[in-house]
Amino acid sequence: MVWFSYHGGHSGEFCAHAKSTLEEIVETAIERGFTHYGLSEHCPRYRVEDLYPGEEDCGIAGLAKAFDGYVKRAFALRDARAGEIELLIGFETETLPPEGWLDAMTALRQAHPFDYIVGSVHDICGRWVDFSPADTTALAADLGGPEALHLAYFDTVTTMVETLRPDIVAHLDLVRKFEPPRFGFSPRVLSVVERTLEAIRASGGILDVNCAAFRNGYGPVYPLPQILERARAMGIRVTLGDDSHGVKTVGVGLDRSLAAIASAGYDSVAYLTRTDGWREAPLDTLKPGRI
Repeated sequence: MVWFSYHGGHSGEFCAHAKSTLEEIVETAIERGFTHYGLSEHCPRYRVEDLYPGEEDCGIAGLAKAFDGYVKRAFALRDARAGEIELLIGFETETLPPEGWLDAMTALRQAHPFDYIVGSVHDICGRWVDFSPADTTALAADLGGPEALHLAYFDTVTTMVETLRPDIVAHLDLVRKFEPPRFGFSPRVLSVVERTLEAIRASGGILDVNCAAFRNGYGPVYPLPQILERARAMGIRVTLGDDSHGVKTVGVGLDRSLAAIASAGYDSVAYLTRTDGWREAPLDTLKPGRI
């Protein structure tokens, strides 16, 4: 029996908006019964205008140094804890800088022997879609309204998938983070989502069923049921992501991810191993952790 998550493991040691040390997160994953756990720290950002508020003192050079520190620490922990848990080491990408992001992410991917990468989109042309409701509303207004924002976001995700071909596609509908309860995408947006799903299927990507939305009070897990059901019909595989940012969120909410996966009609979930690559675990064989 297995228990796993591949999008998360962000730590306050290497990420300014996270908590805890990386070792504390790994220890918590072991305590909570994970057999496989992915560490996917955020990649560096390369322009001053892409810094989060509070990162000004760290700066561009500081982010790069922190990421190098993460890589060294993560691989050391993988070896040190090999008898207790199988750690998979990766990173979470950005479509930043707007010009040259693909080269930057590709170079980072090739710089270290990562087990996988998580393909994420958090911006449109350098403007955040998930940082604050006010920022997202302003971006939508500048693009021509909420539907225009959704269309631009999914177009960006499609391009990211087609060009970068990440192993895991993260929080597919992150753009609806600040939408009201019972929100659903318009038919026009869903037609673009269809193209995004087709790109994921063609690239062999695995879809992250991410519990952070539910855990943080932003509606159902990512992606919405209407998208997850379509992904299942298209034969796109799914995996679990706790999107943890400290010990308090390791594994928290993954029961909701499992419930969403089952409701969409899946009977198994994909998990990554270092020796055999991606494997499928039947839903009734999973061993949920101890929270």
